[in-house]
Order: sequence, then C-alpha cells, then structure tokens
Amino acid sequence: MLISEINIKLVLLGYWGVGKTSIANFFLRKDIPKMYIPTIGSNIMRKEYILKDSHIRINIWDVGGQKSFNPLNPVFFTNIDIAFLVFDLSNPRETLLEIQKTYFPNLKENSPECIIYLIGNKADLLKPESSDILINNIRQYHKEEFPVIFTSAKNQANVLEAFDLVIYDFLEKLEIENSKQFVGISSQFLNLLKKTEEDLKNPIVDLDRVDSSILEKKITPKITKKVVDSDVYKENGVQSQLEPFNFQQSSLKIDLMKSNIIDAFSNNLINIENLILDLKKTPIDSLVEKIEDITGDLSHLKDDFELKLDMILDLNNKRKKTEDVNLNKE
Repeated sequence: MLISEINIKLVLLGYWGVGKTSIANFFLRKDIPKMYIPTIGSNIMRKEYILKDSHIRINIWDVGGQKSFNPLNPVFFTNIDIAFLVFDLSNPRETLLEIQKTYFPNLKENSPECIIYLIGNKADLLKPESSDILINNIRQYHKEEFPVIFTSAKNQANVLEAFDLVIYDFLEKLEIENSKQFVGISSQFLNLLKKTEEDLKNPIVDLDRVDSSILEKKITPKITKKVVDSDVYKENGVQSQLEPFNFQQSSLKIDLMKSNIIDAFSNNLINIENLILDLKKTPIDSLVEKIEDITGDLSHLKDDFELKLDMILDLNNKRKKTEDVNLNKE
C-alpha cells in the first residue's frame, strides 16, 4: 500500500510576548519558558502523525514578533497551509490591532487559501468583569469569518484542542479537493484522536452569543503541571505586562537567548533536510513545481541563519560589556 506523505506548514504569527513560543512548546510537549526571551527570526519545529495510509508532518513555524530583532520576511507568509494569528487576551486592543495592520493583510496577499484561526492566549489572566470589554475589542478588530479560540499555554487550556481542530480542518479540505487519493483521511484522524467532530469544535467561541458564563466554560483550565510565569514580570512586587526585551539584561538572559538561537539553528537544519527528502520523493513530472514551492523557504532559511549568526555575535559583545561593567562595580 502506497503511503501518502502530507506536509503541512503551520505558522504562528502575532505581536511579541503574546505566547506563540509557549503555545508551540506545549503542543510539542516541551518545557514552557520561565521568562520571556524573544524569538529571533523563526524557529521551525515539527510533529508527526501516522494514519492507516498516510504520514502527516506538521511543520510549525514560530515567527518572532519583536520588530527590533525580526524584520518581516515575505517568506513568512508564503506557501502557508494553516495560520494561527495569536493575540493577548489581557492586552487585546494592541495585539489585535497589530494582527489587523500587519499579519492578516500579508497572509491575505501571499497565502489567500490558507486556513486561519484567531487564537486569544493567556486566558489565565482573563477576569470575568473584563469579558465584555474583551469581546467588544475582538468584534471591533476581528472583521473576518475565521474561528476564534481562547487558550492558556500556562494552564494548558485549549492548546492541544486548537491544533487538533485545525489539522482536522486541513485534512477535511484536502479530502474534498483530492477525494480519490485521500478518501476517509479526516475520519482516520478523528479515530486516532478518539474524538468526534463536535468534540473538536467545542472550544470555538461564538462572538455573537458569548457572555461571561459561556466564556468561562470555553477556557476552563486543565492544569497537569506547574509552570512558572512566562508572560508577566514583577517589579517592586507588582505584576505587570511584559516589556520589550533589551540588551541591558543580566548575563543569564543573554545566555538563554543564545541557547534558544542555537536550538533554532538545529531545528531549521532539520527542516532543510526534510525539504531535500521531499524533493527526492517527488515524481519527475511535478519536480519543477515542487522546487519552485520550496525555493522561497530555502531563501528564507538562508536569511534566517544570517540573522541568527549576527545576533549571536552581537550577544557575545553585549555579554562581554555586561561582564566588564560588573567587574568595574566590584
């Protein structure tokens, strides 16, 4: 039996500090960061599913949102199958405005056929008394028809559910467009998850009917392990929203940032290897088209490597200056 190889490009887009990396890490069963460290360029990770006749690979692109570090590359928005537009439920106006101004227009221009979900993260910081303001903000800045899900990477609410649902949507779309090759693939995925379609769609928020009680049911946390706050910092004992990362930080933060960049190097090299393997498996009659499809990704990865290398060199210089300052203080 011929096994179908299905590669899905899923991109996490949004303002800095909304929790994109935490969402990706929880989905991949990795540790959630204990402090905010910005993503430099992009970090590509993957998860695989084996069905009866199909091998599904989800390539997850975690794209940095802090513009001082991450000039937006058009390749971030090309050849996308699924996009999570992530905003901060505790800061909806600013983070939704950035989606409206920057991310959605680029997606619409470069990947008009992709499946889009609006993901409101940090539900653990949402207070019932502010739910009406939140919903009004979403209605004001969310003019499209794509679904809305509220998540909490910290409390593990609705993150896995959001990924399960959007992968199911993609497979259902694939089955409709290629009925002979992928007949029954969406049902196979449901069987693998041991869920129904209704189960998958349960977390979707109906903005026309939502109230504080319904909202609470949509974001009931499922805490299975304690995670240290990664979305807030404390100053003089008062909890506040994140501030943009800057280089005037401790040596610890600089070292963590370097470690994250090196890990991303490794992940992105694996992605290049997968792209080459896919080319080897591509039939001759569609090889040119396949090469054209991945050329943009390869070009982006080259730029991304250069950005990461420059950042590591800069971080080394900043760390040396920090150490020199500390020595002078002593």
